[in-house]
Amino acid sequence: MLYYKEYITDLTLLGIWKIEETSQELFSLLAHHEWIKNIYTVKAESRVLEILSTRILIKALTGEEKEVRYNTTGRPFLADESYHMSVSHTKGYVAVAINKEKAIGLDVEYISEKIRRVQSRLISDKEYIDKDNELIHLLLHWSAKEAMFKYLDTEGVDFRKNLFVSKFTPKEKGTFNARETRSPQHAQFKAYYKVEKEFVLVCIEKKS
Repeated sequence: MLYYKEYITDLTLLGIWKIEETSQELFSLLAHHEWIKNIYTVKAESRVLEILSTRILIKALTGEEKEVRYNTTGRPFLADESYHMSVSHTKGYVAVAINKEKAIGLDVEYISEKIRRVQSRLISDKEYIDKDNELIHLLLHWSAKEAMFKYLDTEGVDFRKNLFVSKFTPKEKGTFNARETRSPQHAQFKAYYKVEKEFVLVCIEKKS
């Protein structure tokens, strides 16, 4: 079901789909089955649900079904190039963000303790983590860096050395600044975040 839909900036529309349907129910909501014919080769039911939910969510955001293709790095894009798009999924949820003018990056992370096992590889000593809300803050850092990684769409990105999140104190939702040093442009980003009961989400957009 459509869990959330909102313009988070003037141009970026964000949607979240909570997967509660069967694959047959989702499939029945799509008309252009030829665009998803490769789904018959997907063995994992969870992946089938993600693919179908993504297509339906794109339809809910754009008002029509869209063909999705993938570039050489596996990044999805709309075949008609009507919008820039970023996609993410986690346990039981799919998220899609679209923007007509700007490239964007989106990531959603299920709330769990596994971030603690990898945080030393993701977060630098100079980055601020709120000790009163440590788990959520760590997850937001991770999600922001995954979103920047998707935006950059290149190899050789070191999450600890190339991607940085500016100091902020996490709330239920809000914005913070982030930056990257991997590309020649050293892009600066504004990041929108949302904290839900089961997941956190970050969507980044390059500053003008």
